[in-house]
Amino acid sequence: MAYLGGLLSEVERKNGCGIAEYAQEITPDGMQRLLTTAKWDAGAIRDELLGYIKERFGHPQSVIVISQAAFTKRGRHSAGVKKQFNEDSQRVENCQIGMFTSYSSPSGTILVDRELYVPEEWHDDWDRRARAGIPEMAFASRGALAVRMLSRVIEARLPMAWVTTSGLAHNGPAIHDWLRAQHVPHVVEILPTATVRYRRGDRMVETAARDLLGPVANPQWRRFLPRDPLWSRVLLRCDVSGRNATWLVASTARLGEARQHYLAAGPAAAGLEELAAAAQAYRDSKEALERAKYRVGLDHYETRRYVAWYRHVTLALFADALLEAHAGRGPSAA
Repeated sequence: MAYLGGLLSEVERKNGCGIAEYAQEITPDGMQRLLTTAKWDAGAIRDELLGYIKERFGHPQSVIVISQAAFTKRGRHSAGVKKQFNEDSQRVENCQIGMFTSYSSPSGTILVDRELYVPEEWHDDWDRRARAGIPEMAFASRGALAVRMLSRVIEARLPMAWVTTSGLAHNGPAIHDWLRAQHVPHVVEILPTATVRYRRGDRMVETAARDLLGPVANPQWRRFLPRDPLWSRVLLRCDVSGRNATWLVASTARLGEARQHYLAAGPAAAGLEELAAAAQAYRDSKEALERAKYRVGLDHYETRRYVAWYRHVTLALFADALLEAHAGRGPSAA
């Protein structure tokens, strides 16, 4: 409770020392022990958070967003750290990559889940993994971590209309296939070179996404808000009942410039504007991540241990949700 109180406080640096000072403890040893060797389950706290958000913010028109955030670090001993692309700074640097689930509802966007991406090279270095406290486990790609978190959201029965992803274009087709199998409506980013299958007459044809929405297709482009991108889509196929459809969706700032491509699947009656709004919910997720960094110290941790990352980040997500509810953004906040 003291640690959570420190995250909610006005302490400038919400690390072990800052929170210990807030709690009027002489040394940060107790706070560091809480994150490393104390016996408690961060996964159970995460499950409590999912239930809290369902109760406070649940809405059937919400969008579940899977996105990522980089945590810049020095050295090579923080769990999962390596020189890799930082989506926020748009450059390669030494950092950890955290995967996050956010819940974008009409009442606001709340962070609900997290996973630390551990690059494959860590799994081949037993000594390095042991020093960071990373348990023996199979390598999980960012796409696999996304599916893991989506499974928990579905199991928790958070009401939702759509799922979307950001920064996972390489894993897009696999995430799309998994969500289709779960019958979850979604708009998932893919690479322009990704193969898409569409129905032409009585047979299925394959082509690259960028070719299907190329000049020959002459798609109709629409801009729904003045500062938004242009959007277009092409129907790939409908199911036997005709109630559900799969589309290739594309967006671009201006015609003739680079495009982003998405695989979308959901009710056949869904319009392009609804698909575009679902895809753009990732912007709210990025804003929520930045909010949690400066407001509850999401990135203020200084520990290198794997379990400590999960414990600090989980408590930070809970603190942020409490502040959102206290601000009256949840339908049940009163």
